[in-house]
Amino acid sequence: MFARQAAAAGVVLTQPAYVLLRILIDEGPQSMGALARAAHMDVGMATRQVSSLVDAKLATREPDPADARVTLIAVTRTGRRVAGSLQEIRRRHLHRALSGWTGAELAEFDRLLTRFFDDSVDTPIDD
Repeated sequence: MFARQAAAAGVVLTQPAYVLLRILIDEGPQSMGALARAAHMDVGMATRQVSSLVDAKLATREPDPADARVTLIAVTRTGRRVAGSLQEIRRRHLHRALSGWTGAELAEFDRLLTRFFDDSVDTPIDD
């Protein structure tokens, strides 16, 4: 579904790269380690995704002014535009998908999705 949404938005972007862009937009520049942790990715995967974002001019690598040993990843104006286009397509798609649902169905879906999320977080990973 993500690939279809990206194609509809006219962007070439993988879902993991989109996740990184959204974090950079929402949270501001991040070190690679912080960005990987925020995205729940290993550093190797995040590094590969960031490299593709930098190559596409959607993100930049800049030295941290507080510590020159650290490189910060930041979203570019083009990256904001691309992510915004995709976000709008995704929002409209979801709106259309749920347009036939009643208020009661939406409330039940919200209740069940919230319960699922809470139970998933509260349940230990291993026995």
